[in-house]
Amino acid sequence: MSLSRFVGRFRPYSVPLCLFALVAIAVLFVPPLVLGGATGRTYALTMAVLIVAISSVLPYAVAVGVLTVPFLYTGIGSYAAPEVLPTDAEPFGLAAALRHVIAGISYVVAATAVGAVGIGLDFAASSGSDPFPAVGFPPFPAVGFPPFPALGFPPFLMLGGVVIAGVYVAVQLWRYERPVRGPGWETVLGTVVLGTFLAASPVVALWIFGSYGF
Repeated sequence: MSLSRFVGRFRPYSVPLCLFALVAIAVLFVPPLVLGGATGRTYALTMAVLIVAISSVLPYAVAVGVLTVPFLYTGIGSYAAPEVLPTDAEPFGLAAALRHVIAGISYVVAATAVGAVGIGLDFAASSGSDPFPAVGFPPFPAVGFPPFPALGFPPFLMLGGVVIAGVYVAVQLWRYERPVRGPGWETVLGTVVLGTFLAASPVVALWIFGSYGF
């Protein structure tokens, strides 16, 4: 199979494949680097953190998926594939809205999962130890997040959401058959805004978790 043919087949599925590949890499390979080995205990702790983080972010994920349907309705962007955007030939429909909502929820969960893995790095950094003992990366200090300065959101938590959001925006715009200028500035801006909701996902998950007094 030629490269161009492979790219053509990969393009329609590129966003979900890339995002969930990042989740798999983060979940499978980062915890052993932090905890010193790929043991059952390492992955049990990882799964516990993921369950807490994902259960905390689910209300936000549903809200993002549902409340961003107007982006799809107006044709300026979607979490689903670009072909769901309404056209003169195929106007806005329920099936397209469902695809958008499901994709939005899934991508928020993906961003939160990567951010949750980052919490382990933040704990290691805040304790003064090397968060990557196997490779010798330096520790990163916690930093404040402007709307919630007292919470001091650490950088690896935020980095997970930012990485997922960046990949989503870049690959989603690439999914359009035309160049980035082709969809128009409204679509580019709409896609960036949708990506911003993903970037905020881990922070919102931690805030929701903390708001219940855990």
